[in-house]
Amino acid sequence: MSTILQRVAAGEEGAVVECVDEYGGLVWRLARRYLNRADGEIEDAVQEVFVALWIAADRFDPERGSEPAFVATLAHRRRTDYQRRVTSRRRNERAAGRETQFAGSDTDMMQLAEDSGRMIGRLEDLPEEERRAVWMSTYQGMTQSQISEATGAPLGTVKSRLRRGMRRLCEAFSSDAVGAGPGGKR
Repeated sequence: MSTILQRVAAGEEGAVVECVDEYGGLVWRLARRYLNRADGEIEDAVQEVFVALWIAADRFDPERGSEPAFVATLAHRRRTDYQRRVTSRRRNERAAGRETQFAGSDTDMMQLAEDSGRMIGRLEDLPEEERRAVWMSTYQGMTQSQISEATGAPLGTVKSRLRRGMRRLCEAFSSDAVGAGPGGKR
């Protein structure tokens, strides 16, 4: 029988909802424990974890460990990355001598969520090598040299894959935005 993440990776209908139902509490508790911030930041971090799970679902191997351990490890990494970004952003705001707040409306937030969903969908359309390089760079924060070492690909190849992948994402996202009608649909 397939695990939840294997069904997510296969694109099985309802698997993402089942994943959120099964692991939502675990991810929320981890985020809450380590992100002693406003609920909005915790919700953002939890959402980021589930997006990363969706993207990385095909990497889960039940032979190497349990699904809950995979989820908790990924949640820990995403939470750490999120916390670093928040800390860095706050430090930069203080250094600039300004306090900024996001004053976006619900419509702005909905547009951001929609744009994020489209970008993730476009990431899925990339060739495997480009998708993996972009994912390792963007979501794991790996340098080009680290990606080269992890994948065994020459550094020049990694650079090319990242450049092509990012260019394809930008072009696809731009064409989506230009060709989108009301509500972002064509």
